[in-house]
Amino acid sequence: MKNKEHTRQVRDTVVKNFKAGFGYKKISQALNIPRSTVQAIILKWKEYQTTANLPRPGRPSKLSAHTRRRLIRDATKRPMITLDELQRSTAEVGDSVHRTTISRILHKSGLYGRVARRKAFLKDIHKKCCLKFATSPLGDTPNMWKKVLWSDETKMELFGNNAKRYVWRKSYTAHHPEHTIPTVKHGGG
Repeated sequence: MKNKEHTRQVRDTVVKNFKAGFGYKKISQALNIPRSTVQAIILKWKEYQTTANLPRPGRPSKLSAHTRRRLIRDATKRPMITLDELQRSTAEVGDSVHRTTISRILHKSGLYGRVARRKAFLKDIHKKCCLKFATSPLGDTPNMWKKVLWSDETKMELFGNNAKRYVWRKSYTAHHPEHTIPTVKHGGG
């Protein structure tokens, strides 16, 4: 099995030297490539009269490039979209494909279905206040920490639901706001 592909220029040089009357061994030594590679390049040139890459065998893709781009765009714009919704959107275009085909296309582009992280729902003003508190110089006296109430808080499900939600995201975007589920703690007594 080949693991390296030589440039078109190298392949053309091999054919040019072969036409000039050089043998496989001399061409191999001159270009510092294996003799078997020289032989393979010349055999291909004799059969197809070209040194360009030929189309590789395999089943053609069922989805067009346009539909693939559309799937990736939909999954990036709406990370919480389900495979069923993506399947329906491709069917509307006229390409009826299986869910695994869609997920395979998304995987190739680096998007994977992951459970969305739960993060506290903070407005911009909350974030500014937290940052101000964290950066302000506190008078760390022992009496100050005695004034802090260390009670346990309980979440009441008045906001959202507790079910797992999946999002399509790249591996390093777990904490981006569009890939998280906001949570709220409602006080109670």
